[in-house]
Parts: sequence; structure tokens; C-alpha cells
Amino acid sequence: MLFGFNHYEGSVETMISANEYTERLLSEYSKTFDITKDYEIGGFKALAYGYFSTTSEKYVLNPKVNLWSINGFEHILFFQKDEVSTDDIESYKRLMIDHMAPELVCMNKSFPEKDHMYSYVTVAVICNNTPDPEALKAIKAFKYEKNYLLTIRGHVEGHLILMDLSTGKAHTSKSCRHLSEFYERIIDDRSTIA
Repeated sequence: MLFGFNHYEGSVETMISANEYTERLLSEYSKTFDITKDYEIGGFKALAYGYFSTTSEKYVLNPKVNLWSINGFEHILFFQKDEVSTDDIESYKRLMIDHMAPELVCMNKSFPEKDHMYSYVTVAVICNNTPDPEALKAIKAFKYEKNYLLTIRGHVEGHLILMDLSTGKAHTSKSCRHLSEFYERIIDDRSTIA
């Protein structure tokens, strides 16, 4: 059965399934992220896990004389659900706090590695049905941030994205609202079809 955003091209209605949307999304992310499918963490089974890192350095004359380095990371888990409730949103926050930050950011140590500046821990949910108004409010109000050693070892910030395939609209926490357009574009972007 197909779920998805309805639009008209002439008089023909087209739809996208959750699986097709997810494949397009992962294809786009794989251009800059390392993607691992069927990923499990903290009892959650994600369709995929994406990992991205970047390093900036300042050195004098040659790289052996390094003045400073900073590292940035993003860890993203992808899920599919028919419906998302406020309980689900709270579960995703617990996933970030109890597992993503300690295991993926800190690598099961007290703090992230030296030169860590920031990490984004993101949960992206591809949803077949529009959440109820309370869940939509909870998504918009969602917030998770943590500093390590008064930011000497950087900070982590949580992002929550819900892509509603029934309307073609992305709902995000304030910290990642800039991603809405990207998620919505995936529905119609024929260039992302493998």
C-alpha cells in the first residue's frame, strides 16, 4: 500500500511510499554521510544511522606546527512510523540523552575527545499520518542541549525532524527548522531517484 503526499501533474495524482521516500532521503544523505542500514542502539531499531564529521585546523607554515583543531560531528538515526505521539517524542529525547550522546558522541567515556567542538544528535522520523496537535506542539518545543566541561570539550545539540508523508510537510524542532525545505524537496525531486 502506498502512503504519501498527493499532488497533481496535469490530472494524474502521484504518491510516494514511506520506503521510496526513505531510499531517496538516504541517497541524498549518503553524498556526505556514512550510512549504516539496520542500526540498533539502546533497544531502538533504526532503519539507518548516518555519521558525518568535519575538522578545521590552524597551523604555522606546515601542518606539524598545529595551533588549534576543532572537530564537528552529526549522528542521525532514521525511523519510519505510521503515527507519532507525545510519548514517542519523549522516547526519542531519552534515546538522545541515554544513548546517542554517551555512546556516539562520548564513545562511552565521560567526555568527547579532545578538540571536539560540537555534535548534533538527530532523530528523523518518516511518518505516514499527521501527528495530533499535542504531538506537533511537542516537536516544535523539543530541545536537548548539553555542554561538556563548561564547553571546553564542546557541546551536543538534539534535533528532531518528522516528515509527514500525508501532507508533504516537515515538522522540526526549532534547532533544525532549516532542514524543513530539504526534507520536503525529497518528495518531488526526481534527481534523487536511484
